[in-house]
Amino acid sequence: MPFLRGKLLENGVSSEKQRREYMEYLLDELERFYRRVSWSGELDEGHWKALKSFHRDILSCLY
Repeated sequence: MPFLRGKLLENGVSSEKQRREYMEYLLDELERFYRRVSWSGELDEGHWKALKSFHRDILSCLY
């Protein structure tokens, strides 16, 4: 996760403060989600929907 965070925050997000803060929030939430899923040991339909949502939100923040 540190690599993803560094790349997205340093290269992907403009210097606009609100976008950067939102991206930091998304990455924090994604990291917490990753920990919960890894502890559960399985992926279900709800996890896939959450991943798609994270994907959509991160892309919308970048563009």
